[in-house]
Amino acid sequence: MIADAKAQLGKSYRLGATGPDAFDCSGFTQHAFRAAGISLPRTSGAQYGAATKISASQAKPGDLVFFSYGGGIAHVGIYVGGGTMINAQNDGVKYDNITSGYWAKYLVGYGRVANF
Repeated sequence: MIADAKAQLGKSYRLGATGPDAFDCSGFTQHAFRAAGISLPRTSGAQYGAATKISASQAKPGDLVFFSYGGGIAHVGIYVGGGTMINAQNDGVKYDNITSGYWAKYLVGYGRVANF
């Protein structure tokens, strides 16, 4: 699943896209998990609802990481370790640090998909 996520690095962002040439955040996570035979809901909020919530200290590569801008869950990425995620955002599919700066400000928490 992480190998599939890394294979998408550099691809474009497009709202509502689920691949293979462009993604939105939840379309990207759904695509990567599907490559591993794991079904995820389509939206970031639904993925948050489907995941078992875990602490930052429990997070491991392959867990989901969720963000909110003041309302409900608005963004999701895939944790790859070392305080870093792969995610699809306005700049495309890329690595981002989630422990400081922009993403740290909006971090809600981590989730693990039950059958992962």
